[in-house]
Amino acid sequence: MVRLLLFECRKHFLKKSIVLAILLFSVLNVAKIYSVYDQTSLLSKSTGSDWNDLYWEMYKDFGGTMTNEKIEKLMSIYGPLDKQTADNTASTATDNPNTYTGNVYNDTLFFRWNFVNPMEYAYMYRNYANDVVTVAQENMTFFESLGNQYEYRKNAAIVDRFKGRLISEFSYVEMYENYVHYDFSAFLVMLICIYVLMNVFVSEKETEMDVLLLTTKTGGTKTVVAKIMTSAIFVFIVCSWFWLIDFAAFATIFGSLEATVSPIYAIENFANSSIGISLGAYAVLSSLLKTAGILVLSLVFLLISILFKKALFPFIISLFATFGFIYMQEMYMGSGRILLKIINPFVLVVNRELFRKTEFVNLFGYPVISYVPALLFAAAWGTVCILGIMILVRKNIVNGKGGRVLVINNL
Repeated sequence: MVRLLLFECRKHFLKKSIVLAILLFSVLNVAKIYSVYDQTSLLSKSTGSDWNDLYWEMYKDFGGTMTNEKIEKLMSIYGPLDKQTADNTASTATDNPNTYTGNVYNDTLFFRWNFVNPMEYAYMYRNYANDVVTVAQENMTFFESLGNQYEYRKNAAIVDRFKGRLISEFSYVEMYENYVHYDFSAFLVMLICIYVLMNVFVSEKETEMDVLLLTTKTGGTKTVVAKIMTSAIFVFIVCSWFWLIDFAAFATIFGSLEATVSPIYAIENFANSSIGISLGAYAVLSSLLKTAGILVLSLVFLLISILFKKALFPFIISLFATFGFIYMQEMYMGSGRILLKIINPFVLVVNRELFRKTEFVNLFGYPVISYVPALLFAAAWGTVCILGIMILVRKNIVNGKGGRVLVINNL
C-alpha cells in the first residue's frame, strides 16, 4: 500500500507545474496580506500619518493589564484633546510642537481610534457579558413558567458560556482582527485543489488505463483508496503551507502577536462568540476547520471528476460548484436560517460564522451549538462523496465494439 501511495503521489502531485503554481500563489497571497495591512491598518502609512512609532511608544504605557491609573492617564491626555476639537475651532496647524503628531485633530483621532475606543470596549465587556447573563436568566424563569424546555435549556447554555467573561488586558488586536476575516488564501487553495485533483481519476480514463488498472493485483479498491488518501494528503499539505504563510505574514507585516493570549471576544465582532478560547488557540482551531472544509470540497471535486473522461468539463463544473457554495454561504451569512448555513461545507472554510455568534440548532428538543451539527454535516458530505466515488468506480464502464457496455465488478 505504501508503494502504491508513493506511486500516486509521484504520478499526480510531484510535478513542476504544481510546485510553481503553489509558489506563485504563495507570493500573491503575501502581496494580498500586505495590501490588507496597507488599506486597513491604522498604523500603516496609507492613513496619511505615521502613527506606528507613536503607537508602540504609547502602548508601553497603556498596554497590558487595565488599571484605573492607566485609564486616568489616558483620559488626562484624550479629554483636553476632545474638548479642543469638539467645536472644530482648534488650530489646523500641522507643526504644532505641543502635540504628539503635529496636529491637534490628528492627536484626537490617534488616541480615540487606537486607545480610547478599544480600551472602552475591553473595559466594559464584563458589564456587557453580565447583562447577557441577566437577560438569559430572566428568560429561563419565563420559559420555565411556560413549560418551554427548549428555550429554557438554550438560555441556560447561554448563561454557562457568558458567565464570568471579562477582558482584563488591553492588547493590540488589529492583526488578529484582519487575520480571522481573511479568506483570500482559502480561495487560492481551492483553485489549486480543483486544478490538481481533476486529473487524479481522469488521467487513467483519458488513456483508457482505468479498466486495466482495476484488473491488476494492486488495482480495484486499493487503487481508489490510494488515490483518495494521496489526494487528502496533498490537500492537507497545501492547506498547512498556506495557513502557515497567512499567520507568519500577518504577524510580520502587522509587527505584533500581542493579542495571542487574549480571549477571542477581545475582537468586537466576536463579542457574542460561542467559545471563550484565546485568539492564538482560535488561529489553530480555525486552520484545522478550514483544512477539513477544503478536504470535503476536494472530495466533491473528485466525485465530479469521476463522471467524465476529460478534465475540462469537471474543472468548469467544479469551479461553478465552488462559486455556488460561496454564494449560498453569503446568502445565509448573518441570517437566522442557521440550518441552511451549517449544511453548507463551505461554512468550515469561513468558520468565523460558526463562532462569532452563539447560535443553536434544535435537536429533538435540545439546543445544540451550531458548530457541532456543522461538523456532522461536513462529515456526512465527505462520507457520501467517498461512497459515491467507490460506487462509480465499481460501475466503471468501457464502451466496446458495437457499443457493448462492460461493467467492472472485481472491486
